[in-house]
Amino acid sequence: MLVTTADLWEPRPGTLLRWDVSAPAHGAPAELSLNQRNHLAGAMAGAPTVWLAAAFDVDGPVEPVALSRTWRAFLARHGSLQFEVAVGADGPQARRHHPGTLTWSVTTVCHTSTVEETRAVLHAALDERCVPFGYPAFLPAAVSRPDRSTIVLGMDHLHCDAHSVAVAVEELAELYAAFADRGEESALPAVVSFLDAVSQGTDGPARVAADDPLLRGWGEFLAGRGHRLPTFPLPLGLEPGERADQATAVASLADADLMDRVSARARNSGASTYAAVLAALATAISDLGGGERLDTMAPVSTRSAEQLTRSIGWYTTTVPLTVPASLTDLGLAEAGDAVRHGVRLGSVPLDQVLGSLTEPLVQTRSDVFVVSWVDYRHLPGGSSHLDRDAHHISASTEADDVQIWFSRTHTGLAVRVRYPDTEIASKSVSQLLDRLEHALADLATSAESARTDEMHRRVGSS
Repeated sequence: MLVTTADLWEPRPGTLLRWDVSAPAHGAPAELSLNQRNHLAGAMAGAPTVWLAAAFDVDGPVEPVALSRTWRAFLARHGSLQFEVAVGADGPQARRHHPGTLTWSVTTVCHTSTVEETRAVLHAALDERCVPFGYPAFLPAAVSRPDRSTIVLGMDHLHCDAHSVAVAVEELAELYAAFADRGEESALPAVVSFLDAVSQGTDGPARVAADDPLLRGWGEFLAGRGHRLPTFPLPLGLEPGERADQATAVASLADADLMDRVSARARNSGASTYAAVLAALATAISDLGGGERLDTMAPVSTRSAEQLTRSIGWYTTTVPLTVPASLTDLGLAEAGDAVRHGVRLGSVPLDQVLGSLTEPLVQTRSDVFVVSWVDYRHLPGGSSHLDRDAHHISASTEADDVQIWFSRTHTGLAVRVRYPDTEIASKSVSQLLDRLEHALADLATSAESARTDEMHRRVGSS
Protein backbone atom coordinates (compact mmCIF):
# COMPACT_ATOMS: atom_id res chain seq x y z
CA MET A 1 0.00 0.00 0.00
CA LEU A 2 1.46 3.32 -1.05
CA VAL A 3 0.29 6.03 1.36
CA THR A 4 0.33 9.38 -0.42
CA THR A 5 -1.67 12.57 -1.00
CA ALA A 6 -3.79 13.92 -3.83
CA ASP A 7 -1.10 16.33 -5.05
CA LEU A 8 1.51 13.54 -5.35
CA TRP A 9 -0.77 10.85 -6.79
CA GLU A 10 0.14 9.81 -10.34
CA PRO A 11 -2.87 8.07 -11.93
CA ARG A 12 -2.25 7.17 -15.58
CA PRO A 13 -4.60 8.78 -18.13
CA GLY A 14 -7.64 7.02 -19.53
CA THR A 15 -11.43 7.24 -19.64
CA LEU A 16 -12.82 8.56 -16.35
CA LEU A 17 -16.08 7.11 -15.06
CA ARG A 18 -17.99 8.14 -11.95
CA TRP A 19 -21.02 6.74 -10.17
CA ASP A 20 -23.56 9.03 -8.53
CA VAL A 21 -26.07 8.00 -5.90
CA SER A 22 -29.27 9.74 -4.87
CA ALA A 23 -31.18 9.03 -1.69
CA PRO A 24 -34.79 9.70 -0.61
CA ALA A 25 -35.55 12.74 1.50
CA HIS A 26 -36.03 10.71 4.65
CA GLY A 27 -34.26 7.85 6.37
CA ALA A 28 -34.04 6.06 9.70
CA PRO A 29 -32.39 8.03 12.55
CA ALA A 30 -28.78 7.08 13.23
CA GLU A 31 -26.24 7.89 15.94
CA LEU A 32 -22.92 9.65 15.43
CA SER A 33 -19.68 8.56 17.07
CA LEU A 34 -17.40 10.88 19.06
CA ASN A 35 -14.93 11.07 16.15
CA GLN A 36 -17.72 11.94 13.75
CA ARG A 37 -19.15 14.63 16.03
CA ASN A 38 -15.72 16.24 16.37
CA HIS A 39 -15.16 16.01 12.61
CA LEU A 40 -18.50 17.66 11.90
CA ALA A 41 -17.82 20.41 14.43
CA GLY A 42 -14.60 21.22 12.59
CA ALA A 43 -16.39 21.23 9.23
CA MET A 44 -19.08 23.58 10.55
CA ALA A 45 -16.34 25.89 11.82
CA GLY A 46 -14.86 26.09 8.33
CA ALA A 47 -12.15 23.42 8.45
CA PRO A 48 -11.18 22.19 4.95
CA THR A 49 -12.42 18.93 3.46
CA VAL A 50 -10.67 15.83 4.77
CA TRP A 51 -11.16 12.71 2.68
CA LEU A 52 -9.41 9.37 2.14
CA ALA A 53 -9.41 7.35 -1.07
CA ALA A 54 -8.66 3.73 -1.94
CA ALA A 55 -7.27 3.06 -5.42
CA PHE A 56 -6.11 -0.18 -7.02
CA ASP A 57 -5.61 -1.68 -10.47
CA VAL A 58 -7.42 -4.45 -12.34
CA ASP A 59 -6.54 -6.05 -15.65
CA GLY A 60 -8.17 -4.80 -18.85
CA PRO A 61 -10.77 -2.10 -19.39
CA VAL A 62 -13.45 -1.50 -16.76
CA GLU A 63 -16.63 -3.54 -17.16
CA PRO A 64 -19.23 -0.94 -16.09
CA VAL A 65 -21.99 -3.45 -15.32
CA ALA A 66 -19.71 -5.58 -13.14
CA LEU A 67 -18.36 -2.51 -11.35
CA SER A 68 -21.86 -1.09 -10.83
CA ARG A 69 -22.88 -4.35 -9.17
CA THR A 70 -19.69 -4.18 -7.12
CA TRP A 71 -20.52 -0.73 -5.73
CA ARG A 72 -24.04 -1.81 -4.79
CA ALA A 73 -22.86 -4.98 -3.04
CA PHE A 74 -20.13 -3.12 -1.17
CA LEU A 75 -22.49 -0.40 0.06
CA ALA A 76 -25.02 -3.00 1.16
CA ARG A 77 -22.31 -4.58 3.37
CA HIS A 78 -21.19 -1.37 5.07
CA GLY A 79 -23.61 0.80 7.02
CA SER A 80 -21.11 3.64 7.27
CA LEU A 81 -21.78 4.36 3.57
CA GLN A 82 -25.54 4.25 4.05
CA PHE A 83 -25.93 7.30 6.28
CA GLU A 84 -26.27 11.00 5.62
CA VAL A 85 -25.63 13.99 7.85
CA ALA A 86 -27.71 17.14 7.66
CA VAL A 87 -27.57 20.25 9.85
CA GLY A 88 -30.77 20.96 11.77
CA ALA A 89 -31.83 23.36 14.48
CA ASP A 90 -30.22 21.08 17.07
CA GLY A 91 -26.98 20.60 15.14
CA PRO A 92 -25.85 17.74 12.90
CA GLN A 93 -28.40 14.94 12.52
CA ALA A 94 -27.68 11.55 10.92
CA ARG A 95 -30.07 9.30 9.06
CA ARG A 96 -29.56 5.90 7.48
CA HIS A 97 -30.77 4.98 4.02
CA HIS A 98 -31.69 1.42 3.14
CA PRO A 99 -29.59 0.32 0.12
CA GLY A 100 -32.78 -0.62 -1.76
CA THR A 101 -33.99 3.00 -1.69
CA LEU A 102 -30.91 4.40 -3.46
CA THR A 103 -30.77 5.29 -7.15
CA TRP A 104 -27.50 4.79 -9.03
CA SER A 105 -26.17 6.24 -12.28
CA VAL A 106 -22.85 6.02 -14.11
CA THR A 107 -21.33 8.79 -16.24
CA THR A 108 -18.34 8.95 -18.55
CA VAL A 109 -16.67 12.14 -17.33
CA CYS A 110 -13.92 12.63 -19.89
CA HIS A 111 -10.91 11.12 -21.62
CA THR A 112 -7.57 12.33 -20.27
CA SER A 113 -4.18 12.32 -21.96
CA THR A 114 -1.70 13.08 -19.16
CA VAL A 115 -1.09 12.13 -15.53
CA GLU A 116 -1.48 15.77 -14.52
CA GLU A 117 -4.87 16.09 -16.22
CA THR A 118 -6.10 12.82 -14.73
CA ARG A 119 -4.98 13.83 -11.25
CA ALA A 120 -6.61 17.25 -11.55
CA VAL A 121 -9.98 15.84 -12.66
CA LEU A 122 -10.03 13.17 -9.95
CA HIS A 123 -8.84 15.61 -7.29
CA ALA A 124 -11.60 18.09 -8.17
CA ALA A 125 -14.26 15.36 -8.19
CA LEU A 126 -13.14 14.01 -4.81
CA ASP A 127 -13.06 17.50 -3.28
CA GLU A 128 -16.55 18.20 -4.64
CA ARG A 129 -18.21 14.94 -3.60
CA CYS A 130 -16.38 13.84 -0.41
CA VAL A 131 -17.73 16.42 2.01
CA PRO A 132 -19.45 15.48 5.26
CA PHE A 133 -22.90 17.02 4.70
CA GLY A 134 -25.41 15.63 2.24
CA TYR A 135 -25.53 12.30 0.43
CA PRO A 136 -23.40 10.70 -0.71
CA ALA A 137 -20.22 11.84 1.06
CA PHE A 138 -18.24 9.38 -1.04
CA LEU A 139 -17.28 9.01 -4.70
CA PRO A 140 -17.06 5.72 -6.63
CA ALA A 141 -14.97 6.21 -9.76
CA ALA A 142 -12.63 4.48 -12.20
CA VAL A 143 -10.08 5.18 -14.89
CA SER A 144 -10.61 2.68 -17.71
CA ARG A 145 -7.71 1.71 -20.00
CA PRO A 146 -7.21 -1.08 -22.55
CA ASP A 147 -4.40 -2.76 -20.60
CA ARG A 148 -4.95 -2.06 -16.90
CA SER A 149 -7.56 0.10 -15.19
CA THR A 150 -7.78 1.84 -11.83
CA ILE A 151 -10.77 1.63 -9.46
CA VAL A 152 -11.16 4.48 -6.98
CA LEU A 153 -13.35 4.95 -3.91
CA GLY A 154 -13.05 8.30 -2.14
CA MET A 155 -14.75 8.77 1.24
CA ASP A 156 -15.08 11.72 3.56
CA HIS A 157 -13.24 10.92 6.80
CA LEU A 158 -16.71 10.75 8.38
CA HIS A 159 -17.05 7.26 6.89
CA CYS A 160 -13.67 5.64 7.37
CA ASP A 161 -10.13 5.38 8.72
CA ALA A 162 -6.84 4.08 7.28
CA HIS A 163 -7.73 0.46 8.12
CA SER A 164 -10.97 0.93 6.16
CA VAL A 165 -9.03 1.91 3.04
CA ALA A 166 -7.22 -1.44 3.09
CA VAL A 167 -10.54 -3.27 3.59
CA ALA A 168 -12.07 -1.36 0.68
CA VAL A 169 -9.24 -2.40 -1.66
CA GLU A 170 -9.57 -6.06 -0.68
CA GLU A 171 -13.36 -6.31 -0.83
CA LEU A 172 -13.87 -4.22 -3.95
CA ALA A 173 -11.22 -6.25 -5.77
CA GLU A 174 -12.84 -9.54 -4.72
CA LEU A 175 -16.36 -8.40 -5.57
CA TYR A 176 -15.37 -6.96 -8.95
CA ALA A 177 -13.46 -10.09 -9.95
CA ALA A 178 -16.44 -12.29 -9.07
CA PHE A 179 -18.96 -10.14 -10.94
CA ALA A 180 -16.67 -9.76 -13.98
CA ASP A 181 -15.62 -13.43 -14.16
CA ARG A 182 -18.72 -15.31 -12.98
CA GLY A 183 -21.51 -12.77 -12.91
CA GLU A 184 -22.19 -13.48 -9.25
CA GLU A 185 -21.31 -11.96 -5.88
CA SER A 186 -18.22 -13.17 -4.03
CA ALA A 187 -18.87 -14.87 -0.68
CA LEU A 188 -17.20 -12.43 1.71
CA PRO A 189 -17.05 -12.95 5.50
CA ALA A 190 -19.87 -11.54 7.62
CA VAL A 191 -19.28 -7.99 8.77
CA VAL A 192 -20.56 -5.74 11.58
CA SER A 193 -21.91 -2.35 10.50
CA PHE A 194 -20.15 0.67 11.98
CA LEU A 195 -23.54 2.25 12.66
CA ASP A 196 -24.55 -0.80 14.67
CA ALA A 197 -21.25 -0.68 16.55
CA VAL A 198 -21.88 3.00 17.40
CA SER A 199 -25.42 2.35 18.62
CA GLN A 200 -24.19 -0.57 20.75
CA GLY A 201 -21.20 1.38 22.09
CA THR A 202 -18.64 -1.08 20.69
CA ASP A 203 -16.97 1.33 18.25
CA GLY A 204 -14.68 2.72 20.95
CA PRO A 205 -13.72 2.60 24.63
CA ALA A 206 -16.31 2.63 27.41
CA ARG A 207 -16.28 5.17 30.23
CA VAL A 208 -14.17 4.35 33.28
CA ALA A 209 -14.52 5.22 36.96
CA ALA A 210 -13.55 8.76 37.98
CA ASP A 211 -10.66 7.40 40.08
CA ASP A 212 -9.37 5.03 37.40
CA PRO A 213 -5.53 5.11 37.24
CA LEU A 214 -5.67 5.44 33.45
CA LEU A 215 -7.68 8.64 33.72
CA ARG A 216 -5.07 9.93 36.17
CA GLY A 217 -2.39 8.93 33.65
CA TRP A 218 -3.95 11.24 31.07
CA GLY A 219 -4.09 14.04 33.63
CA GLU A 220 -0.44 13.58 34.56
CA PHE A 221 0.68 13.65 30.92
CA LEU A 222 -1.20 16.84 30.15
CA ALA A 223 -0.42 18.57 33.46
CA GLY A 224 3.27 17.85 32.91
CA ARG A 225 3.03 19.80 29.65
CA GLY A 226 1.05 22.73 31.03
CA HIS A 227 -2.08 21.21 29.48
CA ARG A 228 -0.61 21.78 26.01
CA LEU A 229 -0.93 19.12 23.34
CA PRO A 230 2.36 18.01 21.77
CA THR A 231 3.81 20.04 18.91
CA PHE A 232 6.60 19.15 16.49
CA PRO A 233 9.84 20.18 18.23
CA LEU A 234 11.80 21.39 15.16
CA PRO A 235 11.39 24.80 13.44
CA LEU A 236 8.48 25.20 11.02
CA GLY A 237 8.69 28.90 10.16
CA LEU A 238 5.18 29.74 11.40
CA GLU A 239 4.03 31.93 14.24
CA PRO A 240 1.18 30.70 16.50
CA GLY A 241 -2.11 31.12 14.67
CA GLU A 242 -0.53 31.07 11.21
CA ARG A 243 -1.30 28.31 8.71
CA ALA A 244 0.14 27.43 5.31
CA ASP A 245 -0.72 25.21 2.41
CA GLN A 246 0.09 21.59 3.12
CA ALA A 247 3.29 20.08 1.75
CA THR A 248 3.91 16.34 1.74
CA ALA A 249 7.01 14.18 1.74
CA VAL A 250 6.76 10.48 0.88
CA ALA A 251 9.86 8.33 1.27
CA SER A 252 11.01 4.73 1.56
CA LEU A 253 13.08 4.33 4.74
CA ALA A 254 14.04 0.65 4.85
CA ASP A 255 13.67 -2.54 2.83
CA ALA A 256 12.09 -5.72 4.17
CA ASP A 257 15.40 -7.27 5.27
CA LEU A 258 16.43 -4.20 7.25
CA MET A 259 13.01 -4.05 8.91
CA ASP A 260 13.25 -7.71 9.89
CA ARG A 261 16.52 -6.88 11.64
CA VAL A 262 14.98 -3.84 13.35
CA SER A 263 12.11 -6.07 14.53
CA ALA A 264 14.58 -8.61 15.91
CA ARG A 265 16.41 -5.89 17.83
CA ALA A 266 13.10 -4.61 19.19
CA ARG A 267 11.99 -8.08 20.35
CA ASN A 268 15.31 -8.67 22.09
CA SER A 269 14.70 -5.46 24.04
CA GLY A 270 11.08 -6.26 24.91
CA ALA A 271 9.65 -3.69 22.50
CA SER A 272 7.45 -3.70 19.42
CA THR A 273 8.74 -2.69 16.01
CA TYR A 274 6.61 0.46 16.24
CA ALA A 275 8.30 1.35 19.54
CA ALA A 276 11.73 0.87 17.95
CA VAL A 277 10.79 3.11 15.02
CA LEU A 278 9.53 5.74 17.47
CA ALA A 279 12.84 5.55 19.33
CA ALA A 280 14.64 6.04 16.01
CA LEU A 281 12.39 9.04 15.26
CA ALA A 282 13.06 10.53 18.70
CA THR A 283 16.81 10.02 18.20
CA ALA A 284 16.73 11.67 14.77
CA ILE A 285 14.81 14.67 16.14
CA SER A 286 17.17 14.90 19.11
CA ASP A 287 20.18 14.92 16.79
CA LEU A 288 18.66 17.97 15.11
CA GLY A 289 18.15 19.82 18.40
CA GLY A 290 14.75 18.52 19.46
CA GLY A 291 15.50 17.39 23.02
CA GLU A 292 16.14 14.10 24.79
CA ARG A 293 12.53 12.93 24.92
CA LEU A 294 9.81 13.06 22.29
CA ASP A 295 6.20 13.83 23.19
CA THR A 296 3.62 13.03 20.54
CA MET A 297 0.11 11.71 20.03
CA ALA A 298 -0.66 8.47 18.24
CA PRO A 299 -3.85 7.09 16.66
CA VAL A 300 -4.64 3.56 17.84
CA SER A 301 -7.33 1.20 16.61
CA THR A 302 -10.46 0.48 18.63
CA ARG A 303 -11.33 -2.61 16.57
CA SER A 304 -11.23 -4.86 19.61
CA ALA A 305 -13.46 -7.63 18.24
CA GLU A 306 -12.65 -9.98 15.36
CA GLN A 307 -16.02 -9.17 13.74
CA LEU A 308 -14.85 -5.56 13.26
CA THR A 309 -11.78 -6.48 11.19
CA ARG A 310 -13.62 -5.86 7.91
CA SER A 311 -15.94 -3.14 9.16
CA ILE A 312 -15.67 0.17 7.27
CA GLY A 313 -15.78 3.00 9.80
CA TRP A 314 -13.80 5.40 11.99
CA TYR A 315 -12.46 3.04 14.66
CA THR A 316 -9.62 5.03 16.19
CA THR A 317 -8.78 6.95 19.30
CA THR A 318 -5.70 9.02 20.11
CA VAL A 319 -3.19 8.40 22.90
CA PRO A 320 -0.15 10.27 24.29
CA LEU A 321 3.37 8.87 24.01
CA THR A 322 6.66 9.96 25.57
CA VAL A 323 9.65 8.19 24.01
CA PRO A 324 13.35 8.57 24.88
CA ALA A 325 15.86 9.53 22.22
CA SER A 326 17.92 6.39 22.70
CA LEU A 327 18.77 3.34 20.61
CA THR A 328 20.24 1.39 23.53
CA ASP A 329 18.52 -1.75 24.82
CA LEU A 330 17.35 0.25 27.83
CA GLY A 331 16.01 3.02 25.61
CA LEU A 332 14.14 0.55 23.40
CA ALA A 333 12.66 -1.14 26.46
CA GLU A 334 11.45 2.24 27.72
CA ALA A 335 9.96 3.02 24.32
CA GLY A 336 8.16 -0.34 24.43
CA ASP A 337 6.75 0.49 27.86
CA ALA A 338 5.63 3.90 26.57
CA VAL A 339 3.70 2.36 23.68
CA ARG A 340 2.06 -0.24 25.92
CA HIS A 341 1.10 2.48 28.40
CA GLY A 342 -0.29 4.62 25.59
CA VAL A 343 -2.43 1.74 24.29
CA ARG A 344 -3.81 1.25 27.80
CA LEU A 345 -4.68 4.97 27.98
CA GLY A 346 -6.65 4.40 24.79
CA SER A 347 -9.22 2.50 26.84
CA VAL A 348 -10.45 5.84 28.25
CA PRO A 349 -12.88 7.79 26.02
CA LEU A 350 -11.43 11.12 24.90
CA ASP A 351 -14.57 13.04 25.86
CA GLN A 352 -14.21 11.68 29.40
CA VAL A 353 -10.55 12.71 29.43
CA LEU A 354 -11.42 16.26 28.39
CA GLY A 355 -14.27 16.42 30.90
CA SER A 356 -11.95 15.42 33.74
CA LEU A 357 -9.30 18.08 33.21
CA THR A 358 -8.76 20.61 35.99
CA GLU A 359 -7.64 23.20 33.41
CA PRO A 360 -8.66 23.69 29.77
CA LEU A 361 -6.40 22.46 27.00
CA VAL A 362 -4.06 25.04 25.51
CA GLN A 363 -3.66 24.69 21.74
CA THR A 364 -0.92 26.82 20.22
CA ARG A 365 -1.54 25.18 16.82
CA SER A 366 -4.66 23.97 15.07
CA ASP A 367 -3.07 20.63 14.14
CA VAL A 368 -1.70 18.14 16.62
CA PHE A 369 1.69 16.48 16.20
CA VAL A 370 0.80 12.81 15.64
CA VAL A 371 2.80 9.75 14.61
CA SER A 372 0.73 6.97 13.07
CA TRP A 373 1.72 3.35 12.43
CA VAL A 374 -0.03 0.85 10.15
CA ASP A 375 1.37 -2.62 9.45
CA TYR A 376 -0.40 -3.47 6.21
CA ARG A 377 0.99 -7.02 6.25
CA HIS A 378 -1.65 -7.90 8.83
CA LEU A 379 -4.64 -6.10 7.31
CA PRO A 380 -7.14 -7.68 4.90
CA GLY A 381 -5.60 -8.02 1.45
CA GLY A 382 -2.15 -6.88 2.57
CA SER A 383 -0.37 -9.63 0.65
CA SER A 384 -2.02 -8.48 -2.62
CA HIS A 385 -1.41 -4.74 -2.33
CA LEU A 386 1.75 -4.74 -4.43
CA ASP A 387 0.20 -6.73 -7.30
CA ARG A 388 -2.84 -4.44 -7.23
CA ASP A 389 -0.73 -1.25 -7.04
CA ALA A 390 -2.89 -0.29 -4.06
CA HIS A 391 -2.88 3.36 -2.96
CA HIS A 392 -4.16 5.19 0.11
CA ILE A 393 -4.65 8.80 -1.00
CA SER A 394 -5.54 11.66 1.32
CA ALA A 395 -6.78 15.15 0.55
CA SER A 396 -4.29 18.02 0.43
CA THR A 397 -5.40 20.88 2.68
CA GLU A 398 -3.57 23.27 5.04
CA ALA A 399 -1.19 22.64 7.93
CA ASP A 400 0.48 24.35 10.87
CA ASP A 401 2.15 21.29 12.40
CA VAL A 402 3.72 18.00 11.35
CA GLN A 403 1.90 14.68 11.09
CA ILE A 404 3.75 11.46 10.31
CA TRP A 405 2.39 8.16 8.96
CA PHE A 406 4.63 5.08 9.02
CA SER A 407 3.55 2.22 6.74
CA ARG A 408 5.09 -1.23 7.04
CA THR A 409 4.48 -3.54 4.08
CA HIS A 410 5.99 -6.71 2.67
CA THR A 411 8.58 -4.53 0.91
CA GLY A 412 9.74 -2.62 4.00
CA LEU A 413 8.98 0.67 5.74
CA ALA A 414 7.75 3.90 4.13
CA VAL A 415 6.70 7.23 5.59
CA ARG A 416 4.42 10.08 4.63
CA VAL A 417 4.98 13.42 6.35
CA ARG A 418 2.42 16.24 6.22
CA TYR A 419 3.82 19.68 7.08
CA PRO A 420 3.28 23.40 6.36
CA ASP A 421 4.71 24.49 3.04
CA THR A 422 7.41 26.85 4.28
CA GLU A 423 11.12 26.86 3.48
CA ILE A 424 12.04 26.29 7.13
CA ALA A 425 9.61 23.40 7.60
CA SER A 426 10.80 21.79 4.37
CA LYS A 427 14.39 21.93 5.59
CA SER A 428 13.44 20.46 9.00
CA VAL A 429 11.53 17.56 7.42
CA SER A 430 14.26 16.85 4.85
CA GLN A 431 16.94 16.72 7.54
CA LEU A 432 14.69 14.58 9.73
CA LEU A 433 14.08 11.95 7.06
CA ASP A 434 17.80 11.73 6.34
CA ARG A 435 18.66 11.28 10.03
CA LEU A 436 15.79 8.82 10.51
CA GLU A 437 17.04 6.58 7.71
CA HIS A 438 20.45 6.47 9.39
CA ALA A 439 18.93 5.77 12.82
CA LEU A 440 17.00 2.79 11.45
CA ALA A 441 20.17 1.47 9.81
CA ASP A 442 21.95 1.82 13.17
CA LEU A 443 19.19 -0.25 14.81
CA ALA A 444 19.52 -2.95 12.17
CA THR A 445 23.31 -3.02 12.50
CA SER A 446 22.99 -3.41 16.27
CA ALA A 447 20.60 -6.32 15.71
CA GLU A 448 23.09 -8.00 13.38
CA SER A 449 25.88 -7.54 15.91
CA ALA A 450 23.71 -9.02 18.66
CA ARG A 451 23.00 -12.09 16.52
CA THR A 452 26.70 -12.52 15.75
CA ASP A 453 27.62 -12.25 19.44
CA GLU A 454 24.95 -14.81 20.34
CA MET A 455 26.21 -17.21 17.67
CA HIS A 456 29.78 -16.88 18.96
CA ARG A 457 28.58 -17.44 22.51
CA ARG A 458 26.79 -20.63 21.55
CA VAL A 459 29.77 -21.92 19.57
CA GLY A 460 32.08 -21.17 22.47
CA SER A 461 29.88 -23.03 24.96
CA SER A 462 29.46 -26.15 22.82
